Amino acid sequence: MGWLIPFSSLTPEQQGAAMMPTDRHRVITGGPGSGKTLVLLHRFGYLFQRGGGRPDSGRLLVFTTTLKDFVRAALPDTGVPEEMVTTFDKWCADAYRAHVGTRLPYQQVGKRSQPDFAAIRRAVHEAVVKRGALRGTYDFVVVDEGQDLTLEAIEILAAVSKHVTVAMDGKQQLYDEGAAEVGLLKALGLTRQNVSLIAGFRCNPMVTSLAAHFLPNSRQRDEFKLQARNARGDRQKPLLIVAPDWQAERNRLAELMRLRFSQGESVGVLLPQRRLVFGYAKGFQELGIDVLTDSREGIQFGDPRPKVLTYHEAKGLTFDSIFMPRLDTGAFTEHLLRRQLPLMFVGVSRAVRWACLSTLAEKMVPPVSGIINGDMLDYVEVKRITASAQGTAVAPDDDELPF
Repeated sequence: MGWLIPFSSLTPEQQGAAMMPTDRHRVITGGPGSGKTLVLLHRFGYLFQRGGGRPDSGRLLVFTTTLKDFVRAALPDTGVPEEMVTTFDKWCADAYRAHVGTRLPYQQVGKRSQPDFAAIRRAVHEAVVKRGALRGTYDFVVVDEGQDLTLEAIEILAAVSKHVTVAMDGKQQLYDEGAAEVGLLKALGLTRQNVSLIAGFRCNPMVTSLAAHFLPNSRQRDEFKLQARNARGDRQKPLLIVAPDWQAERNRLAELMRLRFSQGESVGVLLPQRRLVFGYAKGFQELGIDVLTDSREGIQFGDPRPKVLTYHEAKGLTFDSIFMPRLDTGAFTEHLLRRQLPLMFVGVSRAVRWACLSTLAEKMVPPVSGIINGDMLDYVEVKRITASAQGTAVAPDDDELPF
């Protein structure tokens, strides 16, 4: 049994979005908790069955391999074959090999060589949009997290598919080259979005208020908090831990993770950089907490163990409880510091029931100090903890972390 909620349990607004006709391309907008991915998967299943259940009739494309694994975990409830769900970059690489050249272009990133996805997209755009390769191959393509696809990518999809449905939320854009809503609509020949999902679907209102703190202006904050008026259930305040050192932060985090996991909750731990993920996973395991990370084999969302991911990998996912450690200046690169507000918005809004943020007293990033010094204490509990039993310690280099 996957995570997919039955169609009959969707709101009338969500059901209508899933069943929209295909006479033109469609764009669905909505914030975290509005059920975009849920609606999109039901829509994909509807289009698949309506088209005769042919595996070559369409594709559901996502931005990350983690979200691909999350969506595939729901497929047993839809009858959709697993191979119909993939990432846009994987689809592009396959199209490149078939219509451009057998060898992908590569680039050096630090010490590693990896496919040059920007060059691959440009070459596929040339082949598809300008030379007509693959034109009209699919009856339908459905895309999640469309705000992080480039206009080039949207033009490719509009050329290869007779119908395109895109779900997006500009507030969750984490990549500078991602398409703004106006540009995306223009590329699809639309003047406005077709459905805006505004009814809150899942989040604790306290979590919603904390996430809103990381939006860039008061209009967006007010609009997002309106979702909380429809929310039911948990109203536990999110927690902000201010620790004197990395070791005290680690120990308190482990205690709280054990507690939430023992209550049967799904748990996610989000970090700014991939290299921190491996260190934290190792550290949790040394403390007797078995966790999963996104490895080459993917990540099994049917497995209840806590997941340790980057913010980027967590986009589109949901967990009962979210932990966000290392909200200190040493954990963020210069580029990530510039994207800090959307990263933290995405991170907090993954939580359904509860969120725990933690930082070091002398190194907290500005958005966190803004919680303490602002008017957020009605929505966030701040806990200052003392030094760990081993005494104040200097954190090792990030590459050597267990934590």
